[in-house]
Amino acid sequence: MKVKELRDLLKDKDIKLINDAFVEVYKALPKSKKEELDSVIESIVKGEGKKKTVKQEEVSLNDLFVEIQDFLQDAYHGFYIAPNRIVPKKERPKWRYKVKRYLKILFEVPSDHPDFLQVVILIREIYKVLSYGCGVYVFSSDDPFASVGIAQEELYEEYIKRQMQLPVTEETIREMVTGATHCYLSRECLHEMLYGVLKFHIQKLEYRDMVKAYGQKFIESQKKFIASLERYDDRLYEATPLLNETNDVVFIFHYGSFEKALQYYFKNSYERNQEVTLYKVLMLTEIFFSKKEWIEAYEYGLKLNIEPRQRLQDKYKKYKA
Repeated sequence: MKVKELRDLLKDKDIKLINDAFVEVYKALPKSKKEELDSVIESIVKGEGKKKTVKQEEVSLNDLFVEIQDFLQDAYHGFYIAPNRIVPKKERPKWRYKVKRYLKILFEVPSDHPDFLQVVILIREIYKVLSYGCGVYVFSSDDPFASVGIAQEELYEEYIKRQMQLPVTEETIREMVTGATHCYLSRECLHEMLYGVLKFHIQKLEYRDMVKAYGQKFIESQKKFIASLERYDDRLYEATPLLNETNDVVFIFHYGSFEKALQYYFKNSYERNQEVTLYKVLMLTEIFFSKKEWIEAYEYGLKLNIEPRQRLQDKYKKYKA
């Protein structure tokens, strides 16, 4: 029952009945709860009112780092989903509370803290394991982000904005880009949402160049890998999405000639046909660029003798009107 209902129930009742009811409720509490409430009861009985006791958790970051690293290792080994002797059965459902606690503490560490770099790395690694859990059962959930109570793009942004407060290197660029492309998605997230976070936080021309350089290098390596595969090799179905998603990022981070960006995108797309490629590039253009560039991309597709689907034709007529 609600507190108001309880107050109404106790109103005007004999004090002995209230005492008896209180004692029975107290007896039913677990020992840990009794210990928590003893000081509150004593305070109220003395007429001092309810005193809120705030427990200040003394957190050793070094100990926390070790705990998080152990958690990550156990998660990837499937110890939170499968029977094992490492993580007790009663502890396995508690993974979400652990992650909430980890993130709460890590988010509070300021950028001038000597361990800030390690904090950023662990936020990134928690993001990665939750993403992995969206495609492979490592937790008792097919959407670990929802279980933890944070959207995938939100946690990705928490990582990105902290990473950008540190020196930007080729390695950090690679990690940031792959966080948006080489990942499974939660039910509520799209790759385009992660691209948007990346583009918003990486504005400096030097860093945009680094994103493009990494993306183009990765695309070339993937193309060589795909060319080395047998026609029906299953690895092809893993390689092509990564190539296409990285191609999306290179397109989004282009500057200069829009036509050259379109040429590069079509050249390196591994979609099943060019109409699908056109559809995808128009979607990206609508999200990240202007109506003018959308029209340019559409007309570029016409030059390639691509017949757009009817919905795109209708939109083109509307934009040209």
